[in-house]
Amino acid sequence: MKQIEPTKDSPSRFAVREATPADIPALMRLKRLLAQGENALHAVRASPEDWLRDGFGPHAGFCAFVAEQSGTVVGMATCSRRVVTGWNGPVIFLQDLYVESACRGRGIARALTARVAAFAREIGSPIVELTVRADNPAQTFYQRSGFTSLPQCLTYVLAGPALAALASSDKQSHACKDRLALAG
Repeated sequence: MKQIEPTKDSPSRFAVREATPADIPALMRLKRLLAQGENALHAVRASPEDWLRDGFGPHAGFCAFVAEQSGTVVGMATCSRRVVTGWNGPVIFLQDLYVESACRGRGIARALTARVAAFAREIGSPIVELTVRADNPAQTFYQRSGFTSLPQCLTYVLAGPALAALASSDKQSHACKDRLALAG
C-alpha cells in the first residue's frame, strides 16, 4: 500500500471533492488502512466492482468524498442515507472517515467532515450520525467537531451464526424484500 509522505514545499495544501469511479483504488486502499488500524481487515471483502456498483451505480448505496494533495488521495469520508420512520428527510450516516497518518493534523478530517455536513444540509438531513468504537482516539476530534454522544443509546449487531440462526427461523414471505428491490 502506498504511503503518503508530507512535502516540505506544501505540507498542508489539499482539496476536498466528491469521489469518482477513478478513485475506487484509492478508496479501497484507505478502507484497508482503516480496517487494519481497527484489527478488522478480515471484514473488508468488497471488490472494485462492488465499490463501483454500490458507490457509483444507478442504485448507489453510499457516496464518498476524498481529500487530495498533490494529485494523490490522502483522505476519505464515506456516507450513506438512512430513513428513520417519523422523521422528515433522510439521516446521513458517516461510515468511514480516514486520513493517511502522515497527513493528519492539517485539517483534512475536519474538511471532509464539513463536506459531509454540507451534503447532509443539501439533501435535507437533520443530522449526521456515526458509530465509533469505544477505544477510538478520534472521539475527541468528533466532539470538537460538534458531534454529541448519546449515552442512552447502545449499538447492537446481529451477525454470523446468530444472524443465520435467527433468519432460518423466519417462515414469512419475502414481499418486503421485493418492494425494497423495486424501490432501489
